[in-house]
Amino acid sequence: MDLTSLIIMGIAAMLVLAMGIILFVLMYQRRIITHQLEIKKINEQKQLELIQASIQGEEEERMRIASELHDDVGATLSSVRLFLSAAAQDPSDTDIIHQSKELLDDSIGKIRNISHKLQPSTLYHLGLQTAFQALADMINRSGSVSMEYIPHNALPRLHESIELSAYRIVQELVNNTLKHAAAKAMVLKTAMTTEGLILSLSHNGYGITQEMYQQFIYKKGAIGLKNIVNRLKSVNATIGFFQDGEKWYRIEVVFPVVYAEHLAEKS
Repeated sequence: MDLTSLIIMGIAAMLVLAMGIILFVLMYQRRIITHQLEIKKINEQKQLELIQASIQGEEEERMRIASELHDDVGATLSSVRLFLSAAAQDPSDTDIIHQSKELLDDSIGKIRNISHKLQPSTLYHLGLQTAFQALADMINRSGSVSMEYIPHNALPRLHESIELSAYRIVQELVNNTLKHAAAKAMVLKTAMTTEGLILSLSHNGYGITQEMYQQFIYKKGAIGLKNIVNRLKSVNATIGFFQDGEKWYRIEVVFPVVYAEHLAEKS
């Protein structure tokens, strides 16, 4: 075999090898693109589920408020109308007028309660520390579970979206603990650090791990947890689940101070 033939064979072998490498690279890139598209599709589906859960949660909240207005306030005001009609027939009957006033006061109280659920007045006027203490006091009045609030340092007034998200997240975590954890004691701690605003809720009931939390938020239902996820995303906050010893579980939420300052500059 002469030198020319060897050169031609060598070139042919190099071309075949080059084509093989090119085909391998193309197939590998195609697999990567396919994998990325699959991941994107899964993420979009998960995001869609979170959005749907948020919409469902808002719709359920509207239905609950409408039900309270209709069943509680509406029924009370209907009774007031009956009492006032009776009073019109006999203006001298002071008992009817007195009962009407009591019913009106009751209606005003119910409307205030509904308003408080929509926008806590204590939070709006006095800030997170006072609102958290009021929440702990309300839990303690129930008598079945104790809740202690321990502020590590004074909390400054933050952007209203962060304050409301922080309060609603703690409120939802407390509600979930009461419903599912069978806890007898809870401790809420807050601290303002260089890292940001840190909220820590500990309890001595049944807790979950970070892995369990990631699984629960994509399950059907779990509206409360999904609402927490949406609130966390809206203010760029993070959440972690930990076990402290054998009997205590801790949930920690961090609101980055940089984001808080950014919001303050925009307002």
